Amino acid sequence: MKKYLSLVIILPLLVVAQTDFCGERPIKPTPLDNQSKKEYKQSAVFLDYKQSLKDWKECMSPLAVSKRDEERLEQERQAREMQILEEELVNPCGEKPEKPKRMKGLSIDEYRATTEFKNYRERLKDWKKCMSPQNLTEPIFSKSNNTEINPKNICGEKPEKPIREEGLNHEEYKQTSAYQEYREKLKSWKACLDRLKNPIGPCGEKPEKPIREEGLNHEEYKQTSAYQEYREKLKSWKACLDANE
Repeated sequence: MKKYLSLVIILPLLVVAQTDFCGERPIKPTPLDNQSKKEYKQSAVFLDYKQSLKDWKECMSPLAVSKRDEERLEQERQAREMQILEEELVNPCGEKPEKPKRMKGLSIDEYRATTEFKNYRERLKDWKKCMSPQNLTEPIFSKSNNTEINPKNICGEKPEKPIREEGLNHEEYKQTSAYQEYREKLKSWKACLDRLKNPIGPCGEKPEKPIREEGLNHEEYKQTSAYQEYREKLKSWKACLDANE
């Protein structure tokens, strides 16, 4: 009994929410005097009504509601990712570089002569320089433009490609741990730059549907220039999403 009572309460709320988003059902036009049924159904007014009714039914369909929910969840996910990114960017220097493990059988001198250790020493040097009081007191934002983020402060320097040791061919070099580590750092560095350049994705935010003025019915609202412009922007935005999937 409680289950059915919940459905009775929830269903009207869902219908109201859908009606707010999709508008009222289009009103069927009245045929003109002395107009035949064929002429009436071929008239521009009736054809426009049929198209509006089709759009309205698609908007009110469970599939459309599900798609809107997916878009909302995707926007919330992007917002959470941006929040996480902002939290990570509190320290512009990033985490302290991790010291590589010394392999068994290597003396301390041999260990310090490895490419991995030399790269670690360079990264540690850069990190300590970034963490120095002088650098930490420098503003993250540019002095010339308070809204321009300095990628160097946020993402750090571009990772340096390790030197290929003598005797290694190109494929062997690419399989080394130093090169693999460099590739991962380069990937993360490029992703950081992309997020700074375009934090809301390549397609931008979803176009916002204009508010219907009081006194306008659904057909009059759809003929307004604001709604027509919104439809064009929404179409372009969806095409961009499809192209970037």
